[in-house]
Amino acid sequence: MAFWEIIFYWVTLVIYSLAAGGFIYSFVFKNPRVLPRITLLVTSGFIAHTSTILARFQATGHLPWSGHYEYVLMGGWFIIAGTIFVGWQNKSLQGLAVATVPLVIIMMGYGYMQNPGLTPMAASLKTVWLYIHVYFAWISFGAYALAMSAGVLYLLKSKSDLLPVPNPAYEKYPSLDRLDELIFRYVVFGFITDTIMICAGAIWAKDLWGSYWAWDPVETWSLISWLIYGITIHLRVTFKWREKRLAWLAVAAMSTVIICFFGVNLVVNTSLHIFQVR
Repeated sequence: MAFWEIIFYWVTLVIYSLAAGGFIYSFVFKNPRVLPRITLLVTSGFIAHTSTILARFQATGHLPWSGHYEYVLMGGWFIIAGTIFVGWQNKSLQGLAVATVPLVIIMMGYGYMQNPGLTPMAASLKTVWLYIHVYFAWISFGAYALAMSAGVLYLLKSKSDLLPVPNPAYEKYPSLDRLDELIFRYVVFGFITDTIMICAGAIWAKDLWGSYWAWDPVETWSLISWLIYGITIHLRVTFKWREKRLAWLAVAAMSTVIICFFGVNLVVNTSLHIFQVR
């Protein structure tokens, strides 16, 4: 890791950790007034996160495309960027950071335990299909993370509403009906971008490995994840699965994405995908 990259990396983790602690404080002590300050913390962390990526770009000459560390660094950036964007559009959605920020903290910690060393860009990555494939992977990952976070908020808020005196910390968050709709919309958006990612990856694989599909472990789990989210959409549209069932589905389905990107390498190390290389 480059000198400034290390500094900005740890500054990012510290700020994100403070923001996550702020949410815990807000829920436990029933204090909704700290939410604007938490949002400011998340935005400050995002700036430091961006600086980390820029520092690595300056050191390597390319954006973080390969290796677990680089992938979580950029993937986490897209998740936080999406969180800030939807919160900027609607202040009541700033609470989605309650789940996305802790997720990014864990991701960045996991990436740091891999190989964060500076490496040149592999020749196989120098293709336009890389940008299309990875870009849409990050977009879908971010959308699924937002759906998961909306699901977490729905479950917490619905539990609070059953209490004799609901927790006022949830008053600034969207209504249950709004959260239910957001879960579905984020899943649909993620599913569409996920489909584009898989198609672009297949075209790239044909040029790189000679076949569109090789049943690589990452490819297989990517397909499983895609099918799970497709089933989620089907259950919502056809069988009218809503509310808690949809929220739990959005939370559970996120595990398939995490397994695809990070978990496969814990079991096998034969994946052809560059971002699985240590």
